[in-house]
Amino acid sequence: MSNEGRKNKPVSFNINDEHDLALLNHAEQTNPLTGKPRNFSKYVKRLIEEDMKRPLQSEIMVDRNEPIIIEEETYSIETKEAMNSFI
Repeated sequence: MSNEGRKNKPVSFNINDEHDLALLNHAEQTNPLTGKPRNFSKYVKRLIEEDMKRPLQSEIMVDRNEPIIIEEETYSIETKEAMNSFI
């Protein structure tokens, strides 16, 4: 089979890292219906396709060096009185 018109993207798994090893073992599971090893390329493409179908989530970038400041909301006296009536 010719690789013309194809683009290969290797994926690296660190077998000394428990998480990476668990991912690799899952990806290499045998198909219970056929008894054959899972087609890794097709599996990854299906995961990418499923990811593409999900609605975009807005990403929140957090600078871990920046302190988190929680600002309290200010309410008018009328609003505070109204909220107190629910307590």
